[in-house]
Amino acid sequence: MFTNKTLVRSAQALCIGTAATFTPIALASPASAATLPVACSEIALRNAITTANGTPGSDTLNLAPGCTYRLTSELPAITTPIVINGNSDTITRMSGTFRILTVNGGALTLRAAILREGDANGSTVANGAGGAIVVTGNGSLNFSAGVIRDNHANFGGGISVFNGSRAQISASVLADNTATQNGGGIVSDGMVTLSASQVSGNTADNVGGGIASIGTLTVSASNLVNNTAPNGGGGLANGVPAASGGTSTLTASNISNNTAGGANPGGVYNNGGTVTLRVSRVGANTPNNCLNSPSPVPGCFG
Repeated sequence: MFTNKTLVRSAQALCIGTAATFTPIALASPASAATLPVACSEIALRNAITTANGTPGSDTLNLAPGCTYRLTSELPAITTPIVINGNSDTITRMSGTFRILTVNGGALTLRAAILREGDANGSTVANGAGGAIVVTGNGSLNFSAGVIRDNHANFGGGISVFNGSRAQISASVLADNTATQNGGGIVSDGMVTLSASQVSGNTADNVGGGIASIGTLTVSASNLVNNTAPNGGGGLANGVPAASGGTSTLTASNISNNTAGGANPGGVYNNGGTVTLRVSRVGANTPNNCLNSPSPVPGCFG
């Protein structure tokens, strides 16, 4: 993640008999946006996304209440505006190695869904990034009232947001996701807004157990707690060792009980970026809150 970065239709005329009479052939109108019920099966979900990708408007997919969608292969990438109403259903990987959802230039609104057991290693788009969801190709994600847990990637165990793309996450939980590099819960070099949410129990093997960002991060009324990253920023890494920078603003939020190794900051690791704390707490992190960060974190002590 941080190592890189029309069909034109012409009117046609038909000559009838010897008279110079031309009748235009009626062209089929493109399918309009629709609301589609999705039966409780992997095939139904896959077909619904493919259908929605083929329409110009924003289609809405209503998942079957009380269902667990068990995936054996990667779902089609979302390339158009699509709304998925999850009805508290679970979408989970059962076999193979792939992430749950890919947003590649599309705009996904996902409500009340649980995404589990995704593994980005082996995915066809942005391989290794975003165990549950990747947002790339200037795409967007609006994820609300959902849960992302037990997913895995090299970068962004839960969610990965690439430069030029954006994600809004609200009233949700990201828990127990893992990354072999940065960002156990979330990794981003795009734009992320997190509100009224909890990022907890995530692990990164480098920095940013909860979140790693070199883009623009806005956090409000949220908790980053009980996350782990050995090289710093158990809670938050603003900038990473290989790429400095990032702008993070936290308002009425809490970063606590996160862990790092050695003398590295367990709360916030800031490498050449800007971290602004507004009525927010960084405390009770191990071995310290912000000390020994490459760049100071104003208002963070201990």
